[in-house]
Amino acid sequence: MKNKKILWSIFLAIFALIIVGYLRYQQVNSNLTQSGVTEEKFFQQKKVVHAYHVNFIIHQVKLIKSKNEVSARVQLSLHQTGTPNYGMKKNYANYIENFYLNNPYGLSNPVDTCYDRNNHLVGPYPAIVHAKQPVTLHFSIPRNSYDKRTKKLRISFLVPTKKHYVKYSLLLE
Repeated sequence: MKNKKILWSIFLAIFALIIVGYLRYQQVNSNLTQSGVTEEKFFQQKKVVHAYHVNFIIHQVKLIKSKNEVSARVQLSLHQTGTPNYGMKKNYANYIENFYLNNPYGLSNPVDTCYDRNNHLVGPYPAIVHAKQPVTLHFSIPRNSYDKRTKKLRISFLVPTKKHYVKYSLLLE
């Protein structure tokens, strides 16, 4: 009799944990606002791109290939025209978090360093938002990842819209 009470108590405790866990899972995942990248748009260098709440232009790109890595130096200007929501955060203006040196089906690396127009290293947010433009972004990927690529290397900028991202890409080769 005593063993049955202990077994039923353990069973009810496990059942209660499962119910609480399920309800908490539903609560956490009920308000997803971003659904990922829905499309990729290609653009040309030295042309202004009008995206959702942002206009930007890539002035110059220099691709440097060495024995161990491939690096890219990208000079760009950006003008925020609406509410920024970068980094999956509301009213977060650190657009650097959404730039990548994109090697399709390989490594895609974020920005290594950022310099302002006077060639001064720009620190973390909020310094990036107030940096004198154009800014220069430096990226790098390992050479072996670059050599195994199946598509052209590109610079990608993920622009958040209301419920998804649009990937704006500039082919580098």
